[in-house]
Amino acid sequence: MWINIFRQHYEEKGPKKVAGELGVSRASVDLIYREEYNASTRNFEKKVENIYGRNGKVQCAALGEISPVVCADKWNLAKKIGMMAGNPETLRLYKTCINCSVRGK
Repeated sequence: MWINIFRQHYEEKGPKKVAGELGVSRASVDLIYREEYNASTRNFEKKVENIYGRNGKVQCAALGEISPVVCADKWNLAKKIGMMAGNPETLRLYKTCINCSVRGK
Protein backbone atom coordinates (compact mmCIF):
# COMPACT_ATOMS: atom_id res chain seq x y z
CA MET A 1 0.00 0.00 0.00
CA TRP A 2 1.30 3.46 -0.91
CA ILE A 3 0.97 4.94 2.58
CA ASN A 4 3.24 2.28 4.07
CA ILE A 5 5.87 2.90 1.40
CA PHE A 6 5.59 6.64 1.98
CA ARG A 7 5.88 6.30 5.76
CA GLN A 8 8.93 4.08 5.44
CA HIS A 9 10.76 6.63 3.27
CA TYR A 10 9.62 9.49 5.51
CA GLU A 11 10.99 7.80 8.61
CA GLU A 12 14.25 6.72 6.93
CA LYS A 13 15.06 9.92 5.03
CA GLY A 14 13.08 12.66 6.71
CA PRO A 15 10.39 14.96 5.33
CA LYS A 16 12.67 17.40 3.50
CA LYS A 17 14.36 14.72 1.39
CA VAL A 18 11.09 12.91 0.66
CA ALA A 19 9.44 16.18 -0.40
CA GLY A 20 12.35 16.86 -2.77
CA GLU A 21 12.24 13.38 -4.26
CA LEU A 22 8.49 13.56 -4.78
CA GLY A 23 8.53 17.14 -6.04
CA VAL A 24 5.97 18.37 -3.51
CA SER A 25 6.07 20.78 -0.59
CA ARG A 26 7.41 19.70 2.77
CA ALA A 27 4.19 20.95 4.36
CA SER A 28 2.16 18.51 2.24
CA VAL A 29 4.48 15.66 3.17
CA ASP A 30 4.15 16.46 6.88
CA LEU A 31 0.37 16.79 6.72
CA ILE A 32 -0.04 13.52 4.85
CA TYR A 33 2.28 11.75 7.27
CA ARG A 34 0.24 13.03 10.23
CA GLU A 35 -3.01 12.19 8.39
CA GLU A 36 -4.12 15.84 8.57
CA TYR A 37 -4.21 16.51 4.83
CA ASN A 38 -7.77 17.56 3.95
CA ALA A 39 -7.63 17.43 0.14
CA SER A 40 -7.50 14.41 -2.13
CA THR A 41 -4.25 12.48 -2.00
CA ARG A 42 -4.70 10.71 -5.35
CA ASN A 43 -1.96 12.67 -7.15
CA PHE A 44 0.34 12.19 -4.17
CA GLU A 45 -0.41 8.46 -4.18
CA LYS A 46 0.55 8.24 -7.86
CA LYS A 47 3.84 10.00 -7.19
CA VAL A 48 4.67 7.66 -4.31
CA GLU A 49 3.81 4.61 -6.42
CA ASN A 50 5.76 5.87 -9.45
CA ILE A 51 8.84 7.03 -7.58
CA TYR A 52 9.12 4.53 -4.72
CA GLY A 53 7.07 1.62 -6.05
CA ARG A 54 9.88 0.02 -8.06
CA ASN A 55 12.14 -1.07 -5.22
CA GLY A 56 13.23 2.52 -4.65
CA LYS A 57 14.19 3.14 -8.29
CA VAL A 58 12.61 5.34 -10.96
CA GLN A 59 12.40 4.21 -14.57
CA CYS A 60 13.52 7.25 -16.57
CA ALA A 61 12.83 7.30 -20.31
CA ALA A 62 16.09 9.17 -20.93
CA LEU A 63 18.47 7.71 -18.33
CA GLY A 64 17.12 4.25 -17.53
CA GLU A 65 16.79 3.12 -13.93
CA ILE A 66 17.84 5.89 -11.52
CA SER A 67 17.37 6.81 -7.88
CA PRO A 68 14.59 9.22 -6.81
CA VAL A 69 17.25 11.78 -5.84
CA VAL A 70 18.79 11.75 -9.34
CA CYS A 71 15.30 11.93 -10.85
CA ALA A 72 14.39 14.97 -8.75
CA ASP A 73 17.72 16.67 -9.55
CA LYS A 74 17.39 16.06 -13.31
CA TRP A 75 13.73 17.16 -13.25
CA ASN A 76 14.60 20.42 -11.51
CA LEU A 77 17.56 21.01 -13.83
CA ALA A 78 15.42 20.42 -16.90
CA LYS A 79 12.77 22.87 -15.68
CA LYS A 80 15.45 25.45 -14.89
CA ILE A 81 17.41 25.20 -18.15
CA GLY A 82 14.50 24.49 -20.46
CA MET A 83 14.92 25.15 -24.15
CA MET A 84 18.01 27.28 -23.49
CA ALA A 85 20.13 24.13 -23.38
CA GLY A 86 23.01 24.19 -25.84
CA ASN A 87 24.04 20.60 -25.20
CA PRO A 88 22.01 18.07 -27.27
CA GLU A 89 21.92 15.60 -24.37
CA THR A 90 20.59 18.25 -21.98
CA LEU A 91 17.97 19.29 -24.52
CA ARG A 92 16.91 15.65 -24.96
CA LEU A 93 16.64 15.32 -21.19
CA TYR A 94 14.52 18.49 -21.02
CA LYS A 95 12.14 17.20 -23.69
CA THR A 96 11.86 13.88 -21.90
CA CYS A 97 11.33 15.45 -18.46
CA ILE A 98 8.52 17.78 -19.53
CA ASN A 99 6.59 14.73 -20.78
CA CYS A 100 7.51 12.52 -17.84
CA SER A 101 4.90 9.97 -16.87
CA VAL A 102 6.52 9.47 -13.45
CA ARG A 103 6.47 13.09 -12.27
CA GLY A 104 3.41 14.11 -14.28
CA LYS A 105 3.13 16.98 -16.67
